[in-house]
Amino acid sequence: MQLRKPSLRIARVFCVAALLTVPPTFAEAADSVAPFAVSFGDVEAMGGPHAALAGGFSSLLSNPASLAAAKPELMAARLALKASGPIFDIANIMVSGGDVMTEMVDFLSANDYKLYTGVDIVGPLSFGYVGEGLGFGLFNATHASLNAASITSITAEMREDLLLVGGYAYRIDLGKGHVLDLGLLAKGFVRGEVSATKGVFEIESLLDPASLLGQPFVLTTGIGLDAGIRWDWERQVSAGLVCRDAYSPALVSEYTSAMDFVANPATALSGSTRSKIRPDLAVGAAWSPELGRLGRYIDGLVLALDYGDILDLARPVPRNAILNLGLGLEVRMLEILSVRLGFREALLAAGLGFDLGAFSLNAAAWGDELGIEPGARPVYNLLLSFDFVY
Repeated sequence: MQLRKPSLRIARVFCVAALLTVPPTFAEAADSVAPFAVSFGDVEAMGGPHAALAGGFSSLLSNPASLAAAKPELMAARLALKASGPIFDIANIMVSGGDVMTEMVDFLSANDYKLYTGVDIVGPLSFGYVGEGLGFGLFNATHASLNAASITSITAEMREDLLLVGGYAYRIDLGKGHVLDLGLLAKGFVRGEVSATKGVFEIESLLDPASLLGQPFVLTTGIGLDAGIRWDWERQVSAGLVCRDAYSPALVSEYTSAMDFVANPATALSGSTRSKIRPDLAVGAAWSPELGRLGRYIDGLVLALDYGDILDLARPVPRNAILNLGLGLEVRMLEILSVRLGFREALLAAGLGFDLGAFSLNAAAWGDELGIEPGARPVYNLLLSFDFVY
């Protein structure tokens, strides 16, 4: 079936824009900025973001082309808590009333001085809308972590992120049940962070927030662009290609300390450099079969397979290729319960979702690999979120 000329022109514009915004891998800055991400329980429990999936508010950050298939949804508020690593063991040491220095050194020694633990809070600033090809959102996330790589290198970090996104997707009807969705997403971001790296015998000062706030303060601001394509047949089989942060330049400014920045940013400025967020090119496919009689009890079933961060393969020292593989399964039952399973970074993921009318409750558990080989430095995460989506 021939496309009408207006549709063909729009398709060409989207495709050319997507290709032109993917920079060559050799242009990557060595000090690229860490991506701005928001954790969603359904995404994490299904093995990470999937380029071919559509529907749901979380798809806004997975592939902008999915906005063409998204039903109208308004997110009024969201509160999510993510815990990584042995966060509860660290908290117990801090409130036990004992010698924090001795107990922390003993705990790190028992873990061969290799440990990662952190906590993330998303919200309360979290709202947006998706539907009819449009989507926008505003999110904030607070992060604190302790990363011990060796006896002489332990890093404490505190960070606050603010992310604003807005996108549009255009649908082309190819006939006979086939559709092609093209999408672009623009974003703006602000990050403020402080960090310090010391040896094991200075661990007590790393755990002191006042001491950490006296370290140099780094403010990162910038804009970005995601571009994606998604093909779908009869809402059963779909495939997607997306480049997240296809072009996301950033300005990184360092100040003498967070307290000096609050008092007088002009005099506290030490210097500024230009950087960027490294692009993430991903491809995926999804299958949602007809359920027949099972449709009386199961509202939907979807299986998704993705390969992410394809550009990492061209880096001088890439991660093991299996770490970029993501597999996810979701079963929705009785319009209330969602059961999710996943596989990502060579680690299992699982989660549950409950649609309670006034709000949705999502829980997820998954693993991240901090090393470049499977099992080198895994860290496990738990997420609990309350989503007020209508």
